[in-house]
Amino acid sequence: MIIEHFGVGKTIVNLQRYFYWPHIFSNVSHFIRGCSLCATGNPINSKLGLYTPLLVPSRPWESISMDFVGGLPLSRKGHDYLYVFVDMLSKMGILTPCKNQITTEQRTHLFFQNIWVHFGLPTLIVSDCDFQFVGNFWSNLWDMTDTKLNKSTTFHSQIDGKTEMVNKKFIHHLSG
Repeated sequence: MIIEHFGVGKTIVNLQRYFYWPHIFSNVSHFIRGCSLCATGNPINSKLGLYTPLLVPSRPWESISMDFVGGLPLSRKGHDYLYVFVDMLSKMGILTPCKNQITTEQRTHLFFQNIWVHFGLPTLIVSDCDFQFVGNFWSNLWDMTDTKLNKSTTFHSQIDGKTEMVNKKFIHHLSG
């Protein structure tokens, strides 16, 4: 279940229309501070640090970003995650169902089945530093194929913003 809220002030105003409890302000503040969706999408967090913009690709699927979206309801085939690929030029996204416990070989197979077969091998791939993307297998694969792998930091959606935007829109459609 995804719970949407609009910050401490608006959430308290909405709650006070129907409910009352003694420590409503501190409880709501604590809940919203611990919200992982707010941590990744909060505009306050998006202004931290200096940014180095990525070059605009010259053709579609030359530069892509990829990420995983998890915690989804279990599908009939047992999938609870999505492997998300986003083209940096066209902003087109490809959502591929997978399982939380996906192996490196399965990840590579999904990449080649959904990206390489249709669009060729990108020259730039942006992903976060998730354990699923930093293994030796990926590093060796990129070295062998002369592809540069850029790694963004967790909760720093400015670098991997295209994929994060697709993830948020997908989650919004699921919850709505």
